[in-house]
Amino acid sequence: MLFDREADLRDALTQAVAEAPDGLQPLETLLWAFPKAGRILEDNRPFSEPRRAIIAATPALRERDLAKAAALTEAVTQALRRRGVADRLASLAAQTGWAAFQHAAQAWIDDPSQSLAAHLLQAFDDLRALSGTRPTTAGTA
Repeated sequence: MLFDREADLRDALTQAVAEAPDGLQPLETLLWAFPKAGRILEDNRPFSEPRRAIIAATPALRERDLAKAAALTEAVTQALRRRGVADRLASLAAQTGWAAFQHAAQAWIDDPSQSLAAHLLQAFDDLRALSGTRPTTAGTA
């Protein structure tokens, strides 16, 4: 029950990556795609916070959550590869992007005054700050 929307999220993510505008860099593709898939979380907001608490308190569920995250990351990696992103870059972008998505989702749970999309923008801006690159507005939600 705690993981029953994982297939929906995976399908939404891979479809959104496939539908992203041409010419976006891999992380920008994910920034474009994640808010579309994030609607699944937004639709289930009352369930999100208790779900995270239950998983955090249960080692077996944390392990399963990690396995599901790995499967989602692999699906995103494959979707990026289908867009022509090189293997190692697709994997790195998917892993980094998923970490930013998880960070944004937790921030959204902690601060519901902003949308998940706003928290995603902040997380990706923070990634750019970490790498020393300037934020862009192209392709944002």
